[in-house]
Amino acid sequence: MSGFGVYNSNGALTIDSDNKSIVMSTVKGMGGLSDTGFYRFISDFGDGGNLGFLASDFFPATGLRWYQPQVNGSYCFPGASLFQANTGRFMICSNTTALQSGYLDVFDGAGQLIWSAASAGTMPRIMDFFTVPSSHDLATTLTLNTAFADPWICISQCPGNISSDGIQGGYSGLLVRRLSSTQFQLQYINRFQKPYRTAMGNSGLRIALAYFTGY
Repeated sequence: MSGFGVYNSNGALTIDSDNKSIVMSTVKGMGGLSDTGFYRFISDFGDGGNLGFLASDFFPATGLRWYQPQVNGSYCFPGASLFQANTGRFMICSNTTALQSGYLDVFDGAGQLIWSAASAGTMPRIMDFFTVPSSHDLATTLTLNTAFADPWICISQCPGNISSDGIQGGYSGLLVRRLSSTQFQLQYINRFQKPYRTAMGNSGLRIALAYFTGY
C-alpha cells in the first residue's frame, strides 16, 4: 500500500511510504585493534592508553553503525573508531538490503517495497536516546540511565575526530562509558580542536538507542 504512516505513542512517525526502512545486514565482533595507546588524551574516563583502532576497512562505506558495550567500566571514543579490546560488538544496518515480502507490505509511489512485517524483526527498534539537554556543556560528564538494558548505540551519530601534525596531536568528540547495563556516562573532550559549545552549538544532542530482535 502507499500513502501509509504509523506513529508511535510519542507521536513520532515510525513507518511511512516515502522512506525505505533500514534493516540489519551484519553483526561483527570487534576483532583485533591496532596502535593501542598511541593517542593519549585528558578525560574523566581515562587517558586512552587502553584504546585501539578498529581495522581501517572494518565498516562498509555506507550504512548506519551501532555499537553495544558489554563490559561495565569500559569506554570508547566511537567517532574516532577507538575502543577497548573485547568489550562490545557492532551492528551495521542498510536501506539497500532487500526486504522480504510478507504481511502488511508498504510500497512507495514507485512501487518499491520499503517496509514489511516479515522484515520488521531485522529492523532497529529505537526505544530510547542519549539526550544531552541544551543547558548542559558536555565538557562536564553527564550520567544517563536508559529505559532498557544493553542498548545498541548509534555511533554514526557520535562526533569524533583525531589529528596530528607529526608533533602535536589534536582531538575532539564524544566519549561513552558503560557503568552498568542501564547506566552510561558521556563526555565531550577536545585539544587543539573546537570545544563542545563551539562545535555542537546550544541545541543539545540526541543519540538513538536501539534494540535488535535476538540480540
